[in-house]
Amino acid sequence: MPDTDYISKEVIKLSEKNPPLVNILWTGGLDSSFTMVYLSKTDVIIQPYYIRDNRKSEEKELNAIAEITADILKHPETKCKILPLKIYMSSEIEPDAEITSAFHRLRDTTNIGSQYDWLARFAKSVDGLLLNIEKSENSKIHNCIKQYGRLKRIEEGYVSYCVLDEEKSTNDLVLILKSFHLSLPLLETTKPEIYEYFKKLGFKESADKTWFCLSPVNGKPCGICNPCKTAICDGMTFRFTGEALERFEENKKQRFSALARAFVKKVLVKLGLMKTIKKILNKTVNS
Repeated sequence: MPDTDYISKEVIKLSEKNPPLVNILWTGGLDSSFTMVYLSKTDVIIQPYYIRDNRKSEEKELNAIAEITADILKHPETKCKILPLKIYMSSEIEPDAEITSAFHRLRDTTNIGSQYDWLARFAKSVDGLLLNIEKSENSKIHNCIKQYGRLKRIEEGYVSYCVLDEEKSTNDLVLILKSFHLSLPLLETTKPEIYEYFKKLGFKESADKTWFCLSPVNGKPCGICNPCKTAICDGMTFRFTGEALERFEENKKQRFSALARAFVKKVLVKLGLMKTIKKILNKTVNS
């Protein structure tokens, strides 16, 4: 089906809040930083949130947030007001057994990131928290939404976003995403397009300050963590060193070899040949 069939074409217009407060999850990455820059051109109050989870990249992420905040505040076309960043620990988020169970069921079939458990639990306490997901065939959460959900398109004053259509989505996805607003136009924009948007909005240098790698090597993106893999596969190789791209290629070869071995083993087990092959190998080793 067409790539946008999971998003309703109909726009639901809501009356604007007064004052227009926008709560946004900001990681310092390209996607959430784009939403910050995009909204900076409008007359809104932005409340950014950041959640620590003992990631190796947190210092880099917070530095990116601080530098891009400064870029926004000094830009001559900025109209928004940015409130001080609110920082929380993932370990302090209230448990919710129902959400956690739903997360594990979705993870079993889509391999979405572990953060979506505690993010879903956190979002219950924040009104309309903006979650920033770009359009990418390599994004596990994006593909999960396309597979298990449908979205409604909302306009609320200056702010556009999607919410889950709970009647047309699975119960597990509803439990994970029902508290979020999914940022537009980001949800319909690829990473290379986002980068070009930064340039058009006068924030090219800010785009280069964003951070995405979870396991930096010598202060540079590693090339093998999931966000790095997604960025490379989405055409953002210019943000990586040659060493990082080499690590990505070597990791890809190792993963392919592991998948090939697993496939062969599965076929042999299905054919009932695994035990016979093991006996032959043992005789060869012992002879």
